[in-house]
Amino acid sequence: MIDNKIKNDVTDEFEKLKENLQAYLKPDFDVLQIKQFLRTHIPKEIVYKSKILLDTLLNYLMEDARKKIKSADTKLQNAFFDADFRKRVHEWTKQLENNLILEPHVVRYSSDPRLKQGLIASGIVFAVGAGVTAAVLAPSIVGTIIGGIVTILLSVFTFMIAFEKAAPKARISIKEDIDQYLKESQKQVLTWLEKVETNFEDNFHDFCSTNGFKPKVT
Repeated sequence: MIDNKIKNDVTDEFEKLKENLQAYLKPDFDVLQIKQFLRTHIPKEIVYKSKILLDTLLNYLMEDARKKIKSADTKLQNAFFDADFRKRVHEWTKQLENNLILEPHVVRYSSDPRLKQGLIASGIVFAVGAGVTAAVLAPSIVGTIIGGIVTILLSVFTFMIAFEKAAPKARISIKEDIDQYLKESQKQVLTWLEKVETNFEDNFHDFCSTNGFKPKVT
């Protein structure tokens, strides 16, 4: 029951995050600026939400544990609250080996299609321009130099045009990379929460065994 609840909560939180990110991913968003910002912003948001989900999970676990010891005497119930399982779990998650560490810790983007298209287009112009310069202006050193400068300028201009034309593809690529990162991170958060639940259940079982109490199955 708890597993289903927390799975649904994780899904909901990541859906909310995805919706909130749409404010940055408008049709004409600045590729470089948004790309750099979201690279670290998204992981920070995921870590923040993981803390909320941790407290949500602990609420479920504490409620379930209270039901299991409902039939116990007052002394054991007081001992349970004194044990402060919530604090124990928080301390456990602060340990390096038990802390949530996203891998990768930043959003990794695939190759920028703008760069590829720009290099292809400018490369073609440069090759053609260099060929024309060599064939027509080779007898004149000054002419060759001037022709080379013109070719380079044309290549740069062509690169810029092709670079900007590929911006829509770049935006699509960024959105796909972000979606993939969110999917992978969601799995990591859920796996981490499952470990937290196991730790809580182990501690609760040890507590009951130590106090000679067999918890009621709920």
